[in-house]
Amino acid sequence: MKGLRHSCFFENRGILGFLLLFPIGLAVSFSTPMIPEDSFMDSVMDSLGWGLFLTYASFRLWATMYIGGRKDKQLQTEGPYSITRNPLYLGSFCFALSVACFFDSISLLLMVSFASGIYLHLVVKDEEVYMENKFGSEFKEYCQRTPRFIPSIFRYYHSEDSINVNLPAMKSEAKRLWRAALLPILAEIIMHFRAAPWWPHWFTLP
Repeated sequence: MKGLRHSCFFENRGILGFLLLFPIGLAVSFSTPMIPEDSFMDSVMDSLGWGLFLTYASFRLWATMYIGGRKDKQLQTEGPYSITRNPLYLGSFCFALSVACFFDSISLLLMVSFASGIYLHLVVKDEEVYMENKFGSEFKEYCQRTPRFIPSIFRYYHSEDSINVNLPAMKSEAKRLWRAALLPILAEIIMHFRAAPWWPHWFTLP
């Protein structure tokens, strides 16, 4: 349908996410750590962080296999898109949670949850208006049977036996994941610095 455009929230979703999460991330970086480094709870948070990061990578690659090169050209309802309407956003949410875990920060976990609520209300909702205008009743029926965000694997999942994969899209997503892997490593380095007595501790945050 000619003339359709994504909303300003969707077009600037990266900037929106940055503005929501960077201030609290910076504050946590210069706060006194509540969980001692190399403690049992630190190991638990690290394990949870890597589990969430692997979930992020899995959902991003899985969704790209189905949507890569076909976004806005056809309505995708198979594979990960049969259990959640937004598997890419779900993966990104897991990534943000993983970083909060690497920082051992309850404050950052809460802020990630708040930012995700903003995304669902502004970015995802407006994107769905665009999709409904583009695909009409087909998209409405898809919304009725498929959860917006939290996946329902056993009730909804379905997929064809084979799919055509856009290799350039997979390559682009793989590069994104390699860059994303640097953030957990950076978080671990900052956590090590935060435990040092010479590191500035300007805040006390849980």
